[in-house]
Amino acid sequence: MPYLDIAREAITGSSLNVLKMAAIVIPLMIFVEIFKELNWLDRLTSIMAPITRLIGIPPEGNLPLLSGLIFGISYGSGLIIQSSREGKLTLEDIFLINLFLVMCHSLFEDTLLFAAIGARWVLILILRLIIAISFCSLMSRIYKKRRVYSVTSSNE
Repeated sequence: MPYLDIAREAITGSSLNVLKMAAIVIPLMIFVEIFKELNWLDRLTSIMAPITRLIGIPPEGNLPLLSGLIFGISYGSGLIIQSSREGKLTLEDIFLINLFLVMCHSLFEDTLLFAAIGARWVLILILRLIIAISFCSLMSRIYKKRRVYSVTSSNE
């Protein structure tokens, strides 16, 4: 009989988690589509263009990166997956976006948590951004060199 209770708990627990995630992701996707229709996304993502250009992410990656910065990796991942399925991002772009978000995600939430515990949140925020931008820029350059090298070596 305990197996039946375990199965019931697993099914109800999993179902509730899926519903919670859907309650977050679906409104976010609707919000993004409304912003797209009103052309507000172009304005928001254009603010990020100098940074994303520096780290080698195309303009199509600005929205997933912005959502990951603001809402966190789990929320940004929905937009990364959507952009990938639409063919807007290459595997290299997806890697660079994920790499950046691993180092620097949930800027507002994390910053508020740091401030709440008395940390020097401005210093932490600036260092997170500098480290993420520097490392992703380096990785982008490495990818570029590999691409150039593989093209020149295949032509010989």
